[in-house]
Amino acid sequence: MAKIPTCYVALTKDNEPCYMQALIAPSENARLQEYFEGFFPWLRPDEALLEHAFTLETFQGLGIMPHAMARIAEKGRELGARLVITFVIHDNIPALKGCKRAGFSPYLVRREKWRLFRKQLSFEELPSGTPYPFDREQVAVA
Repeated sequence: MAKIPTCYVALTKDNEPCYMQALIAPSENARLQEYFEGFFPWLRPDEALLEHAFTLETFQGLGIMPHAMARIAEKGRELGARLVITFVIHDNIPALKGCKRAGFSPYLVRREKWRLFRKQLSFEELPSGTPYPFDREQVAVA
């Protein structure tokens, strides 16, 4: 992945890989932007990006993702990050629930707009306390 150097792999007790995810420092901004063509925002000096999570199929549903994700996010402090961000498609409920269990909160939304066959991306910060999509669905309306 664009020769971005920091990928973590979670192992089972038997040293079998079960999960991986990249932690990207702001020092990798130029490479990140060039490779992904603006798909991610420029990271501020106190931010890191946690991306490309992958759990092997035989280990899915066992709670590995939230645990590993939280541990990897803690490593962001070593990069000087006060804030670690990740992006998940709004309807990927299992991944969103894993993010919530890992301690993440909705923070930023990526919007895609097409104009004259060109994709334009923008990023919008969400108000503090914005609920996850699956939490909104549980709210009763009187």
